[in-house]
Amino acid sequence: MLEKSRIRPVFLLLSGIYGLGLYFFYFQYVPIVKPFQLILLPLLFSAFLLTVIKVEWGTLFFVFSFPLINNLPYFFGISEPIPHAPTALVLFLFYFWGWLIRTSLSEPKVYNKHPILRPMILAALLIFLSGIITFMRYANFCPFLSDYIYELVTNAKEVTAGGAIMSTVFFSLNYLSGFGFFFILFNIMQSQIWKKRIVLALCHSTFLSLSFGLFQHFFNRNLGNNPTSISNAFINATFKDALSLGAFIATTAVFFLGATIAFSGILRIFVFVVFTLSLYIIFFSGSKSGLLCLAIALLIFALLSSRLLIARIKSQSLPLRKVALVFFTAVLAASVIFLTLSVFKRDIIQDVSQSRTFSRLRAMKQDSLQEILRGRVDTLWKMALPMMQEYPLTGIGIGGFIIEVANYAKQHEINMQVPESAENYFLQIGSELGIIGLLLIFWIFWEIIKQMRRSYVSISFEDKNKYLIIGAIAGIIAFFVNIQVHTYIGSYEIKYTFWLLVAILCSFGGTLPEKKKPIISSKNFKIMSTVGLLLFGGIHLWNSTHSLSLHSRTERFGLEQNFGLYQLEKTPDGKKFRWTRGYGGVSLIINKPEISIPLHASHPDIKQHPVTVKIYLVKDLFKQKKLLGEINLRDSGWQTFTCSIPEEVGRKVIILIKSSRTWNPLKTFGSPDPRNLGAAIGTIQFKDTI
Repeated sequence: MLEKSRIRPVFLLLSGIYGLGLYFFYFQYVPIVKPFQLILLPLLFSAFLLTVIKVEWGTLFFVFSFPLINNLPYFFGISEPIPHAPTALVLFLFYFWGWLIRTSLSEPKVYNKHPILRPMILAALLIFLSGIITFMRYANFCPFLSDYIYELVTNAKEVTAGGAIMSTVFFSLNYLSGFGFFFILFNIMQSQIWKKRIVLALCHSTFLSLSFGLFQHFFNRNLGNNPTSISNAFINATFKDALSLGAFIATTAVFFLGATIAFSGILRIFVFVVFTLSLYIIFFSGSKSGLLCLAIALLIFALLSSRLLIARIKSQSLPLRKVALVFFTAVLAASVIFLTLSVFKRDIIQDVSQSRTFSRLRAMKQDSLQEILRGRVDTLWKMALPMMQEYPLTGIGIGGFIIEVANYAKQHEINMQVPESAENYFLQIGSELGIIGLLLIFWIFWEIIKQMRRSYVSISFEDKNKYLIIGAIAGIIAFFVNIQVHTYIGSYEIKYTFWLLVAILCSFGGTLPEKKKPIISSKNFKIMSTVGLLLFGGIHLWNSTHSLSLHSRTERFGLEQNFGLYQLEKTPDGKKFRWTRGYGGVSLIINKPEISIPLHASHPDIKQHPVTVKIYLVKDLFKQKKLLGEINLRDSGWQTFTCSIPEEVGRKVIILIKSSRTWNPLKTFGSPDPRNLGAAIGTIQFKDTI
């Protein structure tokens, strides 16, 4: 255990810094829609307060809640393409804040002696460092280079800096929150009682989620669903999307089968119902890979369980008659459940055979494997490899794949939509964190694989918990297979499920003896980690200020840096103009020595409070910035700013327009225009000086 006197001050400081960061994160990425907030905030503060009172209570609440709240925004019209933080992530952030405060106020027992913690902590530090540097790169190294985080264009699809920063933040949290969740769970699951309670919390939430999925399937597919799943006739239950539902079932269904054997009485019946529902619902998620991985998990469970049953029968600890009785009882129970479901709709076999998943599987028969994988191999995977080749040690930065893939597609003349990920977990890691990050992830997975053997061997074959371990092993392997064709980066609920199974696995034997020194406090580990992180950070910082910088990408891929502008409009007499936000930048070539910029503002109180507009000339993407002048707009008429810049003729520059204030038509008059309007820019013209 870590020394208590060293934990409390550190966690007290961390909880304060974390709370401040959470405040800014919330108002930046969580939609402030009143009905949505009225439902969400009680959930968030329940997780927070319960964890502050007792970590175990907060953990039970989080485990019960995270599978159920992922589709909550859809009930309030918040879905793609509206950018927003996944609800499971927001819930975790409040839960983790409660854990930090609870740890800083109490004298906790923090176990840090599991082998997986060595690569996990190092990977967390690496991801955090990559995230900070990548964030600064997309912010154009504000305040060191730019004076503000402008919405500069970052790729050929015109994704701006705000979207790129959001990608970096969310991808970083996807890894870091999973690591943090495992660490908390691993400590709690040292207690057998809380281990069982956590498993039951997951069972109950899964039952509610799948029950909602049944309602969608039989009565209303659109309820609580996202547009993509609706258009494909998929159901998502309470998950982010239908494919996430399929991944969740593939990872947990066999674990519930193991829990069915491990538990007894009414709990056994309940968990078996959850398992049976999982087998049925997955056919309507449309997830081909999920169905394949579920089959693999069932096969692994059957192989390991059969060995266990044979060993128990040979040792006469389990009569063959009892095995047959349990088997036929399970078959009978499954038949009753399927027949009950068929009452609500057509014959159950016909229902499954006509499901979207089976339809997609039948379509696959007509295609070759090469044709099936063409979308990934010819686009996403081929785009990841050049990134790894150009930046082998550090990658392009966490969250950078979905930004840079558009640039590489333009370079290779491939027409593609902006993806959510590389569709392969290891290519995603390699492209974003390089060989160093890839080795650390392989190390983590290797420790998990070793833990599978330790946990399986450490428990007697007469202990029913062994079936729980087998279920966890099968689910984890299903996840390993699934991430070869889906990374599920955006599905935080899948990552939390995976780490929950890993924590359960690690809690059954295989930890280091008490007499051994804590792994993470090893002097050699600290020295090597520090040197490695400094090397990684130095290389990534160099790349981010040179070939990966926004200035370099703008020149290499011919990006047009027009930013902070709304869509093109026309005046009643046909003159073209665009509104700016608080600022607006126009990229152009100065072809004559005098520039004329038509400007206009429509603030309702402009006569009482004039709007000051400053005009800057920016070169080399803010390496040089010069104030050309300013103009006071005292009425809603058009005015022209003119300036002589003969020394800039022939150069490509950015004309930056900054307004002293903005106004919002929606907030002011209630009109359906939510924009924050600064100044309007007309057609910029050049002329020779007299």
